[in-house]
Amino acid sequence: MSRYSFLFSARWLKYIAMTIIVVIACVCLALWQKDRREQRENEIATINANYSADPVDIDQILPSASAALDDSDEWKQVSLEGEFRSEDTVLARNRTVNDQTGFYVVVPFALDSGQTIAVVRGWIADADQVPATPTGHQSIVAHLRPAQDGADDDNPEGMIKAIDPARIPGMDDAYAHVYGEVADTTNGLPDAEGLTPLPMPDLNPGNHLSYMLQWFAFGIMIIIAVSISARRERKAAAEVAEQSTGEPDYVVVDKAALAAGAKISQPGSRYGRNRFTAPGVHGRAEAEEDELLEERFRSN
Repeated sequence: MSRYSFLFSARWLKYIAMTIIVVIACVCLALWQKDRREQRENEIATINANYSADPVDIDQILPSASAALDDSDEWKQVSLEGEFRSEDTVLARNRTVNDQTGFYVVVPFALDSGQTIAVVRGWIADADQVPATPTGHQSIVAHLRPAQDGADDDNPEGMIKAIDPARIPGMDDAYAHVYGEVADTTNGLPDAEGLTPLPMPDLNPGNHLSYMLQWFAFGIMIIIAVSISARRERKAAAEVAEQSTGEPDYVVVDKAALAAGAKISQPGSRYGRNRFTAPGVHGRAEAEEDELLEERFRSN
Protein backbone atom coordinates (compact mmCIF):
# COMPACT_ATOMS: atom_id res chain seq x y z
CA MET A 1 0.00 0.00 0.00
CA SER A 2 1.26 3.49 -0.82
CA ARG A 3 2.64 5.49 2.07
CA TYR A 4 0.30 8.34 1.10
CA SER A 5 -2.83 6.25 0.61
CA PHE A 6 -4.42 8.11 3.55
CA LEU A 7 -4.79 11.12 1.24
CA PHE A 8 -7.77 9.32 -0.34
CA SER A 9 -9.63 9.22 2.96
CA ALA A 10 -12.77 11.34 3.33
CA ARG A 11 -11.06 13.65 5.82
CA TRP A 12 -8.07 14.37 3.60
CA LEU A 13 -10.17 14.74 0.46
CA LYS A 14 -12.04 17.54 2.25
CA TYR A 15 -8.72 19.19 3.20
CA ILE A 16 -7.46 18.93 -0.36
CA ALA A 17 -10.70 20.33 -1.81
CA MET A 18 -10.61 23.30 0.58
CA THR A 19 -6.95 23.89 -0.25
CA ILE A 20 -7.67 23.93 -3.98
CA ILE A 21 -10.54 26.41 -3.51
CA VAL A 22 -8.48 28.76 -1.33
CA VAL A 23 -5.45 28.61 -3.65
CA ILE A 24 -7.63 29.36 -6.68
CA ALA A 25 -9.13 32.33 -4.82
CA CYS A 26 -5.63 33.62 -3.97
CA VAL A 27 -4.52 33.30 -7.60
CA CYS A 28 -7.64 35.12 -8.85
CA LEU A 29 -7.12 37.96 -6.38
CA ALA A 30 -3.47 38.20 -7.37
CA LEU A 31 -4.37 38.38 -11.06
CA TRP A 32 -7.02 41.00 -10.27
CA GLN A 33 -4.39 43.13 -8.55
CA LYS A 34 -2.11 42.59 -11.53
CA ASP A 35 -4.84 43.95 -13.85
CA ARG A 36 -5.43 46.90 -11.53
CA ARG A 37 -1.72 47.65 -11.58
CA GLU A 38 -1.62 47.57 -15.38
CA GLN A 39 -4.68 49.83 -15.58
CA ARG A 40 -3.10 52.28 -13.17
CA GLU A 41 0.16 52.30 -15.13
CA ASN A 42 -1.81 53.06 -18.31
CA GLU A 43 -3.62 55.91 -16.56
CA ILE A 44 -0.34 57.41 -15.38
CA ALA A 45 1.15 57.08 -18.86
CA THR A 46 -1.89 58.89 -20.32
CA ILE A 47 -1.61 61.71 -17.79
CA ASN A 48 2.10 62.16 -18.46
CA ALA A 49 1.54 62.22 -22.22
CA ASN A 50 -1.48 64.55 -22.30
CA TYR A 51 -1.61 66.80 -19.27
CA SER A 52 1.10 69.23 -20.32
CA ALA A 53 0.81 68.79 -24.08
CA ASP A 54 0.05 71.81 -26.26
CA PRO A 55 -3.65 72.69 -26.51
CA VAL A 56 -5.51 71.63 -29.66
CA ASP A 57 -8.89 72.45 -31.12
CA ILE A 58 -11.66 70.38 -29.59
CA ASP A 59 -12.83 69.29 -33.04
CA GLN A 60 -9.59 67.37 -33.48
CA ILE A 61 -10.53 65.15 -30.56
CA LEU A 62 -14.34 65.15 -30.67
CA PRO A 63 -15.78 65.34 -34.20
CA SER A 64 -19.30 65.89 -32.87
CA ALA A 65 -21.08 66.79 -29.65
CA SER A 66 -22.30 63.21 -29.27
CA ALA A 67 -18.83 61.67 -29.61
CA ALA A 68 -17.33 59.84 -26.63
CA LEU A 69 -13.89 60.64 -25.32
CA ASP A 70 -11.31 57.95 -26.06
CA ASP A 71 -9.28 56.78 -23.07
CA SER A 72 -6.06 57.83 -24.78
CA ASP A 73 -7.38 61.40 -25.14
CA GLU A 74 -8.27 61.96 -21.50
CA TRP A 75 -6.52 64.95 -19.91
CA LYS A 76 -5.66 66.47 -23.28
CA GLN A 77 -5.76 70.25 -23.35
CA VAL A 78 -8.16 72.01 -25.72
CA SER A 79 -8.54 75.66 -26.62
CA LEU A 80 -12.12 76.95 -26.18
CA GLU A 81 -13.58 80.23 -27.45
CA GLY A 82 -16.97 81.45 -26.24
CA GLU A 83 -18.91 82.78 -23.24
CA PHE A 84 -19.81 81.47 -19.80
CA ARG A 85 -23.51 81.11 -18.97
CA SER A 86 -23.17 82.28 -15.39
CA GLU A 87 -26.91 82.06 -14.69
CA ASP A 88 -26.71 78.28 -15.01
CA THR A 89 -23.79 77.80 -12.60
CA VAL A 90 -24.02 74.71 -10.40
CA LEU A 91 -21.81 73.32 -7.64
CA ALA A 92 -20.49 69.77 -7.68
CA ARG A 93 -20.49 68.79 -4.01
CA ASN A 94 -18.13 66.60 -1.97
CA ARG A 95 -14.98 67.50 -3.91
CA THR A 96 -11.61 67.41 -2.16
CA VAL A 97 -8.64 69.64 -2.94
CA ASN A 98 -5.57 69.81 -0.69
CA ASP A 99 -7.27 67.46 1.80
CA GLN A 100 -10.18 69.86 2.24
CA THR A 101 -13.73 69.11 1.17
CA GLY A 102 -15.61 71.71 -0.85
CA PHE A 103 -17.25 72.28 -4.24
CA TYR A 104 -16.35 72.43 -7.91
CA VAL A 105 -17.82 75.48 -9.64
CA VAL A 106 -19.32 74.13 -12.89
CA VAL A 107 -20.51 76.56 -15.57
CA PRO A 108 -21.85 75.86 -19.09
CA PHE A 109 -19.55 77.37 -21.71
CA ALA A 110 -21.19 78.30 -25.01
CA LEU A 111 -18.66 77.87 -27.80
CA ASP A 112 -18.49 80.15 -30.83
CA SER A 113 -19.28 77.07 -32.92
CA GLY A 114 -22.71 76.75 -31.27
CA GLN A 115 -22.11 73.77 -28.98
CA THR A 116 -21.96 73.94 -25.20
CA ILE A 117 -19.55 72.19 -22.89
CA ALA A 118 -19.63 71.97 -19.10
CA VAL A 119 -16.51 73.55 -17.61
CA VAL A 120 -15.15 73.29 -14.06
CA ARG A 121 -13.75 76.75 -13.33
CA GLY A 122 -12.17 75.78 -10.00
CA TRP A 123 -12.76 74.81 -6.38
CA ILE A 124 -14.19 76.67 -3.38
CA ALA A 125 -14.61 75.66 0.26
CA ASP A 126 -17.84 77.59 0.96
CA ALA A 127 -20.93 77.28 -1.21
CA ASP A 128 -22.06 80.76 -0.10
CA GLN A 129 -18.93 82.42 -1.48
CA VAL A 130 -19.08 81.57 -5.17
CA PRO A 131 -17.10 84.23 -7.03
CA ALA A 132 -18.54 86.05 -10.00
CA THR A 133 -18.15 84.44 -13.40
CA PRO A 134 -16.24 86.41 -16.05
CA THR A 135 -18.52 87.96 -18.62
CA GLY A 136 -18.10 88.57 -22.31
CA HIS A 137 -16.08 86.61 -24.80
CA GLN A 138 -13.48 84.33 -23.20
CA SER A 139 -10.54 82.24 -24.39
CA ILE A 140 -9.77 79.38 -22.04
CA VAL A 141 -7.72 76.19 -21.99
CA ALA A 142 -9.25 73.11 -20.39
CA HIS A 143 -8.41 69.46 -19.80
CA LEU A 144 -10.96 67.06 -21.26
CA ARG A 145 -12.51 64.51 -18.88
CA PRO A 146 -15.16 61.84 -19.48
CA ALA A 147 -18.60 62.80 -18.19
CA GLN A 148 -19.93 61.11 -15.04
CA ASP A 149 -23.26 59.32 -14.71
CA GLY A 150 -25.65 61.30 -12.52
CA ALA A 151 -28.92 59.71 -13.63
CA ASP A 152 -29.74 58.41 -10.15
CA ASP A 153 -28.50 61.40 -8.15
CA ASP A 154 -30.88 63.26 -5.85
CA ASN A 155 -29.55 66.80 -6.14
CA PRO A 156 -30.52 69.88 -4.13
CA GLU A 157 -31.27 72.95 -6.22
CA GLY A 158 -28.11 74.47 -7.66
CA MET A 159 -25.97 71.45 -6.86
CA ILE A 160 -24.94 68.22 -8.54
CA LYS A 161 -23.08 65.15 -7.37
CA ALA A 162 -21.82 63.75 -10.67
CA ILE A 163 -20.64 66.06 -13.42
CA ASP A 164 -23.22 64.89 -15.94
CA PRO A 165 -24.08 67.35 -18.74
CA ALA A 166 -27.63 65.97 -18.75
CA ARG A 167 -28.12 67.21 -15.16
CA ILE A 168 -26.72 70.71 -15.75
CA PRO A 169 -29.09 73.50 -16.88
CA GLY A 170 -28.35 75.63 -19.93
CA MET A 171 -26.64 72.83 -21.83
CA ASP A 172 -28.14 73.35 -25.29
CA ASP A 173 -26.54 71.30 -28.08
CA ALA A 174 -24.10 70.08 -25.45
CA TYR A 175 -21.12 67.77 -25.55
CA ALA A 176 -22.91 64.89 -23.89
CA HIS A 177 -20.01 62.66 -22.84
CA VAL A 178 -17.27 65.07 -21.75
CA TYR A 179 -16.60 68.09 -19.61
CA GLY A 180 -13.58 70.35 -19.20
CA GLU A 181 -11.43 71.39 -16.23
CA VAL A 182 -9.87 74.83 -16.63
CA ALA A 183 -6.08 74.50 -16.75
CA ASP A 184 -4.10 75.90 -13.81
CA THR A 185 -2.34 79.15 -14.69
CA THR A 186 -1.52 80.29 -11.14
CA ASN A 187 0.71 77.43 -9.89
CA GLY A 188 -1.97 76.22 -7.50
CA LEU A 189 -2.81 79.63 -6.02
CA PRO A 190 -6.33 81.11 -6.09
CA ASP A 191 -7.05 83.11 -9.24
CA ALA A 192 -8.31 86.68 -9.47
CA GLU A 193 -11.87 85.58 -8.66
CA GLY A 194 -10.78 83.58 -5.61
CA LEU A 195 -11.17 80.11 -7.15
CA THR A 196 -8.55 77.49 -6.34
CA PRO A 197 -7.42 75.70 -9.53
CA LEU A 198 -7.73 71.93 -9.64
CA PRO A 199 -4.40 70.20 -8.92
CA MET A 200 -2.63 67.85 -11.28
CA PRO A 201 -4.00 64.30 -11.00
CA ASP A 202 -2.28 61.89 -8.65
CA LEU A 203 0.56 59.87 -10.21
CA ASN A 204 0.94 57.41 -7.34
CA PRO A 205 0.84 53.85 -8.76
CA GLY A 206 -0.68 52.48 -5.56
CA ASN A 207 0.03 49.22 -3.75
CA HIS A 208 -1.27 46.84 -6.42
CA LEU A 209 2.13 45.19 -6.96
CA SER A 210 2.65 44.41 -3.27
CA TYR A 211 -0.92 43.13 -2.95
CA MET A 212 -0.41 40.87 -5.97
CA LEU A 213 2.76 39.39 -4.45
CA GLN A 214 1.03 38.91 -1.11
CA TRP A 215 -1.84 36.91 -2.63
CA PHE A 216 0.61 34.70 -4.53
CA ALA A 217 2.58 34.20 -1.29
CA PHE A 218 -0.59 33.24 0.62
CA GLY A 219 -1.41 30.59 -1.99
CA ILE A 220 2.10 29.12 -1.85
CA MET A 221 2.10 29.12 1.97
CA ILE A 222 -1.18 27.20 2.06
CA ILE A 223 0.19 24.53 -0.29
CA ILE A 224 3.35 24.21 1.82
CA ALA A 225 1.34 23.95 5.07
CA VAL A 226 -0.86 21.16 3.70
CA SER A 227 2.17 19.31 2.33
CA ILE A 228 3.92 19.46 5.70
CA SER A 229 0.77 18.16 7.43
CA ALA A 230 0.59 15.24 5.00
CA ARG A 231 4.24 14.33 5.57
CA ARG A 232 3.80 14.45 9.34
CA GLU A 233 0.76 12.18 9.18
CA ARG A 234 2.62 9.74 6.92
CA LYS A 235 5.53 9.68 9.38
CA ALA A 236 3.21 9.08 12.35
CA ALA A 237 1.44 6.26 10.50
CA ALA A 238 4.79 4.66 9.63
CA GLU A 239 5.88 4.74 13.29
CA VAL A 240 2.64 3.11 14.40
CA ALA A 241 3.02 0.39 11.77
CA GLU A 242 6.61 -0.27 12.80
CA GLN A 243 5.63 -0.67 16.45
CA SER A 244 2.77 -3.01 15.62
CA THR A 245 5.08 -5.37 13.66
CA GLY A 246 7.77 -5.66 16.42
CA GLU A 247 8.39 -8.78 18.55
CA PRO A 248 5.99 -9.17 21.49
CA ASP A 249 7.28 -9.02 25.05
CA TYR A 250 7.04 -12.23 27.08
CA VAL A 251 6.38 -12.41 30.81
CA VAL A 252 7.45 -15.37 32.93
CA VAL A 253 4.74 -16.21 35.41
CA ASP A 254 5.05 -18.81 38.18
CA LYS A 255 1.61 -20.08 39.02
CA ALA A 256 2.76 -21.48 42.35
CA ALA A 257 4.20 -18.12 43.32
CA LEU A 258 0.99 -16.41 42.35
CA ALA A 259 -0.96 -18.93 44.39
CA ALA A 260 1.31 -18.19 47.35
CA GLY A 261 0.39 -14.50 47.09
CA ALA A 262 3.21 -12.97 45.00
CA LYS A 263 2.44 -9.96 42.77
CA ILE A 264 3.86 -8.78 39.46
CA SER A 265 5.93 -5.61 39.88
CA GLN A 266 7.43 -3.15 37.40
CA PRO A 267 9.41 -4.34 34.34
CA GLY A 268 13.12 -5.05 34.58
CA SER A 269 13.39 -8.36 36.48
CA ARG A 270 16.05 -10.83 35.58
CA TYR A 271 13.26 -13.37 35.26
CA GLY A 272 11.56 -11.60 32.39
CA ARG A 273 10.08 -8.15 32.02
CA ASN A 274 8.37 -8.55 35.39
CA ARG A 275 9.33 -9.91 38.78
CA PHE A 276 7.36 -11.06 41.75
CA THR A 277 6.88 -9.04 44.84
CA ALA A 278 5.25 -9.92 48.06
CA PRO A 279 1.72 -8.67 48.63
CA GLY A 280 0.64 -5.71 50.68
CA VAL A 281 2.15 -5.95 54.19
CA HIS A 282 5.24 -8.16 54.61
CA GLY A 283 5.96 -10.06 57.78
CA ARG A 284 9.04 -12.12 58.44
CA ALA A 285 7.39 -15.32 57.17
CA GLU A 286 6.42 -13.70 53.89
CA ALA A 287 9.97 -12.36 53.40
CA GLU A 288 11.45 -15.79 53.96
CA GLU A 289 8.96 -17.25 51.50
CA ASP A 290 10.04 -14.70 48.89
CA GLU A 291 13.69 -15.63 49.37
CA LEU A 292 12.88 -19.30 48.91
CA LEU A 293 11.01 -18.50 45.69
CA GLU A 294 13.88 -16.49 44.29
CA GLU A 295 16.38 -19.20 45.22
CA ARG A 296 14.18 -21.70 43.45
CA PHE A 297 14.15 -19.58 40.30
CA ARG A 298 17.93 -19.27 40.35
CA SER A 299 18.41 -23.00 40.66
CA ASN A 300 16.14 -23.55 37.65
